[in-house]
Amino acid sequence: MDFIDLKTQYRRLKPSVNARIARVLEHGAYVMGPEVGELEQALAALLRHEALRLGGERTDALMIALMALEIGPGDEVVTVPFTFFASAEAIALVGARPCSWTSTPRTYNMDPAQLEARSRRAPGP
Repeated sequence: MDFIDLKTQYRRLKPSVNARIARVLEHGAYVMGPEVGELEQALAALLRHEALRLGGERTDALMIALMALEIGPGDEVVTVPFTFFASAEAIALVGARPCSWTSTPRTYNMDPAQLEARSRRAPGP
């Protein structure tokens, strides 16, 4: 059972979709091309925000989140070793220091109790 009939949607929008794809193929800016700016403006208007920025990929998204939290040089960000390398890469790219923390064998996630204990032992500012 199809929950979403994408074929019917595509047939209805085919001329517009194909024209937009052709435009991208013409200018060749496959990442962060002019269509991204159009989408940012449309989403900002829809969400009633002054500005909205999209990232080209996950590393950008992680960096944007870290920068929004004002994480940078001199900061340490705790992560687990069982993650995609972009997690530590984004931390390093904003100037912070990635700190790998042991994950639990059952979930491969960080053990909150161990992190809390480490946090109590950490020197203050």
